[in-house]
Amino acid sequence: MIQLRDYQQAAIDAVYAYWEKGGGNPLVEMATGTGKSMVIAELVRRICNDFPTMRVLMLVHVKELVEQNFRALLNLYPGGSMGIYSAGLGRRDGHHRITFASVQSVYRKAAALGPRHLVLVDEAHLVPSAGEGMYLQLLEGLRRQVPDLRVVGFTATPYRLGTGRLDDGDGRLFDETVFSFGIRDGIDGGYLSPLISKATAAQIDVSAVARSRGEFNAGQLETAADAITVEAVDEIIRFGEHRRAWLAFCSGVDHAHAVRAAFRARGITAETVTGDTPGPERDRIFRAYRAGQIRVLTGANVFTTGFDAPLVDLIAMLRPTLSTSLYVQMVGRGTRLSPGKENCLVLDFARNVARHGPVDSVSVGGKKAKGEGDDGKVSVDSVRAKECPNCHDLVALNVHVCPDCGHEWPVE
Repeated sequence: MIQLRDYQQAAIDAVYAYWEKGGGNPLVEMATGTGKSMVIAELVRRICNDFPTMRVLMLVHVKELVEQNFRALLNLYPGGSMGIYSAGLGRRDGHHRITFASVQSVYRKAAALGPRHLVLVDEAHLVPSAGEGMYLQLLEGLRRQVPDLRVVGFTATPYRLGTGRLDDGDGRLFDETVFSFGIRDGIDGGYLSPLISKATAAQIDVSAVARSRGEFNAGQLETAADAITVEAVDEIIRFGEHRRAWLAFCSGVDHAHAVRAAFRARGITAETVTGDTPGPERDRIFRAYRAGQIRVLTGANVFTTGFDAPLVDLIAMLRPTLSTSLYVQMVGRGTRLSPGKENCLVLDFARNVARHGPVDSVSVGGKKAKGEGDDGKVSVDSVRAKECPNCHDLVALNVHVCPDCGHEWPVE
């Protein structure tokens, strides 16, 4: 039998305790790499054992997570009645008691799925707060069959940019965050890789980039980011000399291709993945990357959820953002443990660390993240980190001794 970690068991107990008090739709916050799949699997197994007639639907937005969560439960509950409903995986099992589904495949299939008493949503921050989105359309259809349907959300970042916390505001789907286990908790417990932030010489100038709905204008941001591509790639190569797997978050599709071209011009094996990359080609690239055949992946809006590569030991942020959720999702790609990996280096060409705080101490728990507004974003000129004058590490403002080189700041 698989043994859960203490905090994983605590997350399940918190959900049960919330329901025992009469609660409705709980939210569980767990940092990337801390084992949400195991928590989901054990929660489903326990619920199905405790309530023999309950039917469960597990929802995600990408096929990789469908398969990952399905296999986690299969290991824990091999005798369970479970199936997959995902066009991307070539399966449409709707009759099982437990169904793992991609929302794109089932949002119009509420009747085919039959009565569902419990829905679990992984990457719950992708559920819109209102409107006719796929998640909400499906839930509406399911509630016509089971009016008192319960929903449990799992996420590393309980914010949506512009509309606030998932458990706050009128019309919210999730009532309360019942458990939180962040990046700092994972690192302190030895479950996540330490993260080291370095200030870079090249910096993306966003002073002339317009903003709308709390985020940078996409087209103008891409132009600003591309202005430092050559200098940034040179720095990445220098910092990454002894690191094996680099990941570059770019400001747009054209920018991702430009960064790839700059790496290739310097003899570095590089590939690009975007939303337009065909599924089979994307799978081939990811396999080659995990096998060490590709040194760097560049991408735009594709690595923040559902991408699992524990060997990542260098992240280059070439995509400025005002969203704390997006920032945490980006740096979270480097937190997984891997043999021979001591830490993950985060190179901040976008000034994201300064705006949001050091990557291993940003908090998105509670009703407000530390230093944030209710909408989960920060201002362009926010300052929440300082640079060590000796080693150029980026550390929290209240740090007096640099953990890397021992430099001491005067105590005021």
